[in-house]
This record gives sequence, structure tokens and C-alpha cells, in this order.
Amino acid sequence: MTTMNTQLGIVDEVTYGTPVVVTRFLEFNSESVSLQMGRIESSALRTGTRVMRSDRFEPFRIGAAGRLQLDVPTKGFGLFLKHMLGGASIATVVDSNYVQTHIIATLLGDFFTMQMAKPFNPAGTVQAFTYHGCKVTDWTLSCDLDGFLVADIGIDAEDEDTSTSLATASYPSDFRCFSFVGASVTFGGASIELKNFSVSCDNALDTDRRYLRASALKKEPVENGMRQIEWSATADFSDLTQYNRFNSATRAGALAAIVATFDGPVVHGGSLLPRLEITIPAARFDAVDQNVSGPEALMQDISGVGLDNGSAAPITITYRTTDSAI
Repeated sequence: MTTMNTQLGIVDEVTYGTPVVVTRFLEFNSESVSLQMGRIESSALRTGTRVMRSDRFEPFRIGAAGRLQLDVPTKGFGLFLKHMLGGASIATVVDSNYVQTHIIATLLGDFFTMQMAKPFNPAGTVQAFTYHGCKVTDWTLSCDLDGFLVADIGIDAEDEDTSTSLATASYPSDFRCFSFVGASVTFGGASIELKNFSVSCDNALDTDRRYLRASALKKEPVENGMRQIEWSATADFSDLTQYNRFNSATRAGALAAIVATFDGPVVHGGSLLPRLEITIPAARFDAVDQNVSGPEALMQDISGVGLDNGSAAPITITYRTTDSAI
């Protein structure tokens, strides 16, 4: 049976690991979230035993983890952005649209329930898999020529169950997806024509907080390091502007603001297009490569990291949508 009846739903949890009926439904491309099991095995010796006995191991549940990939929609994505970065706010309505602002902030206390529907094969009967205590461990937003803006999200969950009933899916009306057609990028305030653009962030979560506490399941993951923001792009090798940033002998010369803007194809309210905009005020240029590998026109692969300049948020993602709530 194909997976035509699959669905994805999420909702904020109140208590870590206590599932809530999912209410936010999104389309997705693929997922790899699965249960993690452990085995305690004994190596004790016994007369005549040359293979470990079947009563000398103990299974235990550790949690669940994996990845989720989806095309970024013009409606309903704010809840994921909140869990990706930690800080979220929403402005009052302007021209039938709300602007959500997402910045890096504490992730402590941010967790959600996620439910996947997976149909049996060949019967087609749908089985719900519900993940409690979900945290976003890392994420990537990327867009290639001729493609959509894609979110690749790492998920860590306290547990998985197959006993929670499948929620009834309900999707926003007339939403679209952001694509390369509505994309524009600036480096240092100047427009740059790119073949692709990507930004990622590792949230530096300790996902192995397990203790001798009458349960093998983990406690809520907490941050145990600095977040790592990385970005990359491919452009024509048209001049030395980007190379000179990489080659700069000064800190200021190696930095530039990067702003990537993605506009949706149609308005959902008023006259403003839906928009997702990524701003990295202090992007450092760590590699600019322009290597000849054949007769093709020469391109340059550009990459670096996002830093904290002490005044602006290291990365800000604004999301303009008709959603009245994050």
C-alpha cells in the first residue's frame, strides 16, 4: 500500500513527554523518525555455555529520533520556526497579514507532540505513531534553482507510542510553498545572483540526559554548547568581491550581512505577498572556491558561519503570513 494516506501533525506540549492531541497539520516530503531501543547483555560465564543465554539480556526504551523534510509553506510553519530558534513573537495585523519574528533564544521548556500516520501494506489501514517530548536538535533551510525552499529538521523525542488515536487532519486553505521564483539574496546590501542558498543551525542539545531514576527514558534535552550557524551558496565567478572577503586581513573585511528573502507566489490577504526572510547580520566568509574542472563557465562556492556582533540577533527569521497565531 502506498503512503497516500499519511499525515503529519504537531502541537505544543505543556509537560515534557506528555502527549497532546495534534492540531497543526503540514505536508511533508519524507521522515526518518524512529524508536531507539537499548539492550543490556550479560557476559557472565557458566559451565557449557558458549553462546549468551536468551534470559541474559534486558531490553529498554531510550526514546526516538530522526529527521523530517518538508517544503516550507506560506501558512502554518511558524510553530516549527519557534522550536527551531527558541524566540518567537508576532506583530499586529497589517494589510491582513501578521509578521512573526523568530530569533535565537533559550529552548528550555520548548517541546511538542508530533504524530505521523503510516498505513499498513497492503491493507492500507492507517497506524498512528505519536512522538512525545519532541525537540528540534538542528535544522537547515535550503533552496536550489528550480526548487522549493526546503526545511530539513532534526527531531529528538522522549518516546514513541502506537496507542494514541489518530487525529483528524485539517489543513490551511489555499496555502502555497516558497520557491526559487520568489527568492532574492543580498551580500553586504548588494544583490547577488545565486544557484543555491542554504543556512543551517546546530542547537547544541544534550539528548542523552538519562539517569538511574526508575526509567530509561531521557529527561528534556538542554543546551550544552554554543549554537553553530553555517551558510553556503553558489554563484558565478564574476569578480573578486566574495574572494576578497574571504581573503581579508581584517575582521570587518571578512564580515557582511546576508539577507535571503523568499516571497510566496500569491497573496493570501490584502496586497502583500507571504514572505520568509532570513537575516544574518555578521556572516563570516570562510571559504570561496573557484576551481576549474572542465570547459564549463566558472562558478564559486561560498560558505561561512554566522556570528554574534553584540547588537543584532545572530540570525533572524521573519515570517509574513495570514496566520493570527504562531
